[in-house]
This record gives sequence, structure tokens and C-alpha cells, in this order.
Amino acid sequence: MKALGTSSGKTYVVYWKAVSAPTNYELRLQILDVEGFQLLGEEGMLVSDEIPMSTFTVIWNITTDEEDNLYIGLTGTGGGEPAYVFKLDDEGNNLWGSGGVQVGAGYSVTILPLSNGEVIVSWFPGGEGVLQKYDSTGVAQWDATATISEDGNDTVPANMFELSDGDFVLIFHSITFGINSNLFAQRFSSIDGTSQWVEATQIANYGTVFNTSYDGLQVGDVVFMGYKASPGSRFDSFLQRIDPDGTLPWGINGSDFDTNQTDYEMDTKITYQEGSQYIWAVCTYTNSSQSEKGERIQKFNKDTGARMFSDQAKEIYPIGSEKVHVGSIHLDDNQPLILIKEGFDNGASPTTLHALKLDEEGDFAWDEETKPLATYPANKSRIQYTRFAAEQSVAVFIENKGSGSKIYAQNFTETVLGNSGVEPKSTFSFVNPVSENWGLKSNVMMQSISIYNMLGQLILFDDKISSKEVLINTKSWEPGSYILNVKTEQESISKSLLKK
Repeated sequence: MKALGTSSGKTYVVYWKAVSAPTNYELRLQILDVEGFQLLGEEGMLVSDEIPMSTFTVIWNITTDEEDNLYIGLTGTGGGEPAYVFKLDDEGNNLWGSGGVQVGAGYSVTILPLSNGEVIVSWFPGGEGVLQKYDSTGVAQWDATATISEDGNDTVPANMFELSDGDFVLIFHSITFGINSNLFAQRFSSIDGTSQWVEATQIANYGTVFNTSYDGLQVGDVVFMGYKASPGSRFDSFLQRIDPDGTLPWGINGSDFDTNQTDYEMDTKITYQEGSQYIWAVCTYTNSSQSEKGERIQKFNKDTGARMFSDQAKEIYPIGSEKVHVGSIHLDDNQPLILIKEGFDNGASPTTLHALKLDEEGDFAWDEETKPLATYPANKSRIQYTRFAAEQSVAVFIENKGSGSKIYAQNFTETVLGNSGVEPKSTFSFVNPVSENWGLKSNVMMQSISIYNMLGQLILFDDKISSKEVLINTKSWEPGSYILNVKTEQESISKSLLKK
């Protein structure tokens, strides 16, 4: 499962659903609106059940363009490794047909939507990686695919960034052996796919692996990559800067997250807010046996690479706390927003999710340190964390609450984050725990009410209220906790309910 937020606050959730042979897997899409309502039914919509799939999936990618259209790049595993790209709008309409576009054969299908509506697609057919440009309707624009070349080695696409003149920079893996690689960059023309630098620029000479996603962003025409690498027998974290002419002002590998060579620095995520002088990065720390985990944060000067939080970074949680970031890191008013997973995560033991906000010095912004988002005592996997838009971010994850693995989503809003400075316009009065005939009153007209149980199942929905008072019969409700969502003309409010 993968999830992305749109600029309007909707949430795309794309997932493989296991089904019986010979199909094995269906590709499906769910879209949540700003209030969390499912727009495509309880199971979402079928994107395709015609992709030849074996009993496993491989690396796949999703992204959005400036119009919030969704792109899905994937590989069929049922033979021949066909590579597909699907394009859908934010209502679930297939813009490139129900079968998508088969771009060729290969793995690591990577997509860069261009500002003019065209799309660059790159993939790894074995040997040298290739690229092709498609127009907004999915028609190939180059006479032949372009190649990603580096001294004759196998090359696998990783990240792509559009430059202001229409060129683009591709970060790619040059394979050394097995899944091991070195990271390189090359600049290409989007007109015909020709490489613009005489040789690709090696951005790291410490070992990376091509089957891991590394975090990248751009500021103007400058590209930044946050990544972990293996110098020898340990893991280390870096931020690298690549200028548009292919030079590396911070040298090979870039700026070290932490110059200490004792602990292992694992998963690295980076973020930037327009107009700021700094790139923020978070990194998971482990002991040398990787049996205990903690978290640190660093802030880099985007021009010099200087570390703002000392050469050892700033500790958020010590190793052994089992508190680490999951998903992306975002900024709100230059203050980091991080999704924290807590608990010993062996794939079976319970884990919980919490929202964390830090101030500009990397210290806790809230007295209580974190705010709970998902605390049901079960393991949570495939955790995604969408960008902060429409005054909220959304955590999406897979969890088994006793009735099989299901996908859940939970938002946290600017009001919850405590930085909106705006008092809610709506007030509500009700008895909690709820009675059998339960009343809800508001000082403003209510438009809709939805109530979910803790399995995420919708047990009541009414979008034709137009009243300040409603009466609900809760006789059929099982004892336990529930979430009430109320939408008024001014805002949406969530409340916790209890049925004894």
C-alpha cells in the first residue's frame, strides 16, 4: 500500500489486493476527501486486474502532478516483467485507459510529471536503464528510449527533478554487485532525452542499494539527496547537494549527518520550506547489532552544508526507546512535523503512532511531547504520512484488529497541532458515554454526521441533517470506543465517544 496527499487535502491510497489465482493481485485505489470519507466505495475502485501477477509484488511507485493527477508505475511479476504506468484524476477516472500504458519491460518504474503536462518515465529492463517521454494522453514522444549510461554498468533509476529550463536531473544507481550500488546523477534534455553532462556525476562512493528508496528534494535548480550508505561495515547518513551543472560543492558523499562513527544511522528523510535557509533531516539510530532504536534530527545550511545541531546531531529519542520516525518529515512554519512509531517492531508486536512537533531549535514544541494518532494494540505496517495540506496531514497504515489486515487512515489537523490560533466556530453538547437514545446539539446548523467504530467501519452516515439537534439510537452499537465526525458550514469537528 502507498498513499499520497493532494494540494486540496484529498488522500490517494493505492494498494494490491490479494485474490485467488490466476489473477493473484488486483491493483485498487481509494480516495479519501478532506473529512476522511471514502469516495470510491468500501473497497475502493479496481484500477486493473489484468496485470500479469505471480504471488509476489516488486518495487513500484506513485506520484502526482501539479493538477493532482495520480500516476502509478509498476511491474507485472507473472512473466515477461511488463512495465505499466496508470494515470487517474482525483475522482478516480482512468486518463490513460483502463489498461494504463505499457511502457516496456522492466523494474523500478519511476515517473516525473513535467510542468507542461508531459511525463518522463524511466525503468530498468536489465542492463542500462532507459527513459521515455509521454504526452498528457500517454503517447510516447521520442523515437526511441534514451539510456542511462555509466561506464557500461547496469543502471537503475531512483529520483527525478525538473529544472527551470525544461531539462531534468536523474539520480540513479550504478550497480556494483547484487543489489549493491553507487549513486550517480545525470542531466537530460526533455526535448530528445540526450544527456547534458559529458559524464554522469558520482554523488556518493559509499555503498547504497537499488531496492531502497532515498529521499530527495529541490530548491530552485539545486537538488538535495538524503541517504544512508555503508562506509565499510557500518551505516552512515548524509545530505548531498547537486548543482545544476553537475558539480558537488560539498564534495563526494556530501555533508555527514553525524561525524560520530559509533552508532548506526539508518533511515533518512529530508524536508525544506520555501524561503528558508535550511534543510531539515531526521534519522533513525541503532546500536551496532541493530537490536535497539532511537531518533535524531539535524538541520543543514543549504548553501554550505554546515550542521546546525552540532557534529553529533540532536537526540530526539535515545537508542533503546524504540521511538522512530515513519513516513516523510514535513514543515509547518519551519517547525518539523514527524510521525513517530513506538514499540518493538518485529512485524507482530503491537506498535503505536503519534504526532510529534518540534520547534526551530529541534526541541519538543508540545508539553506532552507527542499526541496519539493510532494506539490500538496491534502491529502497524506500510506506514505512510502525507504532506501538510488543507490544514492537515494524514497517516495511512495497515493493521489487523482481529478481522484480517485492513488499511486505516487518521488525520491530524492544524487545530490538533495547536498552531492555528483560531478557536472552533462550532460548539457541541452531548452526554458521553452515550445512552441508548443519544442526543447531539450544536450552536450552528449541522450538515453531515459520520460515526466509525475502532475497526474503521462506518456505522452511521447522514448528510441531510440541516439541523442543530439530532437524536441517534445506539442500541445496536457494541460496547467500546467510536469516532464522531460532524461537518458544519464553518468546519469539520471530530469527537471521541464511548458506549458502555
